Amino acid sequence: MRSLFLAVLLLSFPISAFGQAKMPRVQIVFLTPADVDAPPGVSRRLTQVADYTEAMLVKWMKAWDYPPAREQIFQRNADGSVQVLFVKSPETLASGKFPLKDGNLSRKGKLLAMEKFKLPKTLDVWWVWVYVGDPPLKYSSYLGSGNAAAGGLSQVNYTNLPGEISVEDKLAGPLLKDLTLKGTIHEFGHAHGLPHNGPLIKEDLGMPLMGATIANYRRVMKNREERGYVTEASAAILWKHPIFTGTAERRYQIPQIEWHDLTVKNDRQQRVAHLTGRITSNVPAHSIIVYDTAPDVRTQYFQKPYVARVEKDGTFDITISEPVNVQAKGVLKVVACCENGTMTGDGKTRGFGSAHEIKYQTSRTGYQLTK
Repeated sequence: MRSLFLAVLLLSFPISAFGQAKMPRVQIVFLTPADVDAPPGVSRRLTQVADYTEAMLVKWMKAWDYPPAREQIFQRNADGSVQVLFVKSPETLASGKFPLKDGNLSRKGKLLAMEKFKLPKTLDVWWVWVYVGDPPLKYSSYLGSGNAAAGGLSQVNYTNLPGEISVEDKLAGPLLKDLTLKGTIHEFGHAHGLPHNGPLIKEDLGMPLMGATIANYRRVMKNREERGYVTEASAAILWKHPIFTGTAERRYQIPQIEWHDLTVKNDRQQRVAHLTGRITSNVPAHSIIVYDTAPDVRTQYFQKPYVARVEKDGTFDITISEPVNVQAKGVLKVVACCENGTMTGDGKTRGFGSAHEIKYQTSRTGYQLTK
């Protein structure tokens, strides 16, 4: 789930060097060592994975009133199967030179595929599946990072097990759990720019796609949850990503946002807090997200996300419905989701790392802002 390494790879070049904005595509790569062949049924299995991923993302984007203009995001063959780019690394598994844990394989898979299939440089979203053999052999580095402007990279293990995936299956059901499907789609989400977030307990929707692993979620929540969902925050971020809009208009532009009159108000009677304010931007913002982070209370995989639409005059009112209810220090991390797919909090850089930070400590009266 670590994304810093891939973020460095993505940001190692100026996006402006690519000239006029180009429409990105999702590229699925199947990478093996030189002495390992792809097992039978890969195309069928990855088609089922693609079907499941599309169905899940679209279902929840619509549920949160962020319906995508494009519901089919994967490139397909004439028979409906998903396009898979099969490539082999020059290194063999037997030599010990093909790593079983390495943060570089998504980039390696991408470059091998671009060379073999003569693909143009359109800053695509890459989903690299690595296969080193049947269980217990596995490739253990699950990573992903990206944004709407730069595209994205993600790398996951391909687990070869019998069985069929249905779009109706629960995300943490027995087969999907064994296939680590949640983890694979989680990294694909990172490649679209999605940060980690936890559940809002009152919603009772299950485990968030961008939250903790199945084992860690169950350990913390003390349950055997099998349901999975996409949070409203993740839906808001995906809504205007070029992959889901079908347009690259202003894709490379960083919105010049400014925050005005940010205020936190506590409602002791309702036991909630409100973050209100106004935003101005040369690329309109459609939604504001605040991630309520309190490191001493919960990890980033359980940080709570809250969302509000931006009104025509730029104002917004976000309800923090499950504020921290123990003595703690925390940070409200605020970002704007803009019409070109960019998420920014400072108007200078992209992604969760650019978030505008509002520090607080809790008290009997609610959140008290600190410096």
